Amino acid sequence: MTTQLVVASTLFGAMTAAAAADDGLLGRPDGERVLLVVNNAPAPELTPAVDEIRGAGPVLARFDRVVHLTDLLAPVHPSDWNPGTRELPALERLLRRYWDLGDGRVELVCESIWVNPARALARVFHDAPVTVYADGLMSYGPTRDALPLDVSQRLGGLLHLDLVPGLRPVLLSEHGVAPTVVPATAFRALVDEIVAATGPTATGPTAAVPTATGPTATGPTAVGAHGGAAPGGPRRPAVVVGQYLAALGLVTAEEEAAMHAQMIRAAVDAGAGAVRFKPHPSAPPGMRRPLEDAAAELGVPLEIVDDPLPVEVLLARADHVAVVGCFSTALATAPAVMGVPSVAVGTALLLERLEPFQNSNRIPLTVVDAVHRDDRRYADVADLQGLVDAVAHVMQPRLLADRRPAAEAFLAGAPDAERRRYVATRRLTTLGLPGGRRRHAVERAASDAARWLLRRPAFAWVDDRTKASPLRRRLARAVQA
Repeated sequence: MTTQLVVASTLFGAMTAAAAADDGLLGRPDGERVLLVVNNAPAPELTPAVDEIRGAGPVLARFDRVVHLTDLLAPVHPSDWNPGTRELPALERLLRRYWDLGDGRVELVCESIWVNPARALARVFHDAPVTVYADGLMSYGPTRDALPLDVSQRLGGLLHLDLVPGLRPVLLSEHGVAPTVVPATAFRALVDEIVAATGPTATGPTAAVPTATGPTATGPTAVGAHGGAAPGGPRRPAVVVGQYLAALGLVTAEEEAAMHAQMIRAAVDAGAGAVRFKPHPSAPPGMRRPLEDAAAELGVPLEIVDDPLPVEVLLARADHVAVVGCFSTALATAPAVMGVPSVAVGTALLLERLEPFQNSNRIPLTVVDAVHRDDRRYADVADLQGLVDAVAHVMQPRLLADRRPAAEAFLAGAPDAERRRYVATRRLTTLGLPGGRRRHAVERAASDAARWLLRRPAFAWVDDRTKASPLRRRLARAVQA
């Protein structure tokens, strides 16, 4: 008997896996299909787990039963769980008994296999085939960390929503993993089931708008595809999706407040008669007053949507004029899955601020910026693929060494302004790619020396204590000089 263990830390991720199961992409295990819920929030005790969210019933119904990891590991956070090699056989026996998995074959279906707890689970269930599903735009970016051979050789596939029609994911491509599209129709059907289970209308000042009828747009470039008002009906609302950029240190709190105000203006410019603001589940409180001030200045009602359900459910409950945000995955799912155009705000600033260059948010940010540009430079998916492949190689030049020729060709053919927009000149210089500057011999020697020092065992303690140590920052700057 084979048990399929599907690991999910968010409801959106669980919905993606459930839609894949509905379409037959997860196969038909002869045993149970078990949902392993991981509450990966910074404070799990304050955040509802996937199976605790009202409206999650249709998703949970796709699984034979639900088990949990977070409560079992407490007080250790799931992302900090990194069992030692000698512990793995005992842990496998204990988890099989604790979750009643029996002695049969286990298949793992998980997200983010390169980090814990998914990576730890793959090590515990040492002979389990592994299927990875992507729950957002990060599937178009490179694998963040190298995988050990005993995990990479068991990878069976990558499942992802076709958020940018025709764009091929880079994730796990270094292992020859073939991506498979999870149909948008299967995901949308699941969204509609959740709406039916929780009610077709939302509370707040825009609750009376008509319900949506289904997707009409074809991709994330469909900005402005709808007008601001339905014929003979009320002006439709827009959804503004928040992130937690200041909490991540990417912008200041004042800059994020100004960005949110700009998003409300963009919603009004798109024709919205009211604005619904949906904060990120992990965002800290304190952003409401600037939003209220901006809405009052523009004369539009503002509703703060305090609902753990994904924004796609909110979009399905009513007819919205647009989704506005920075680089949230919702800016892609809105047009590609829900038929609602999207507007991006603040991407140029974030492209300048995002550090280090390997930050896994870089590809989502790059994709959202590129497909929402007014000049439509990347309207052709082949051009967008060239940009994504080049940025991915610059992010992970060792993992994606085979993409260097394509990256060189793209960068050599791009104007200076385009290169500077998406790739820092000093990064191009470090890698010897087109667009980098010629370095003086002394600079090259200092860079080589700093790189050599960073690889020495004597400097391993720098990473162990803090990656932000002043010593390591100085050495890193020397490498990039």
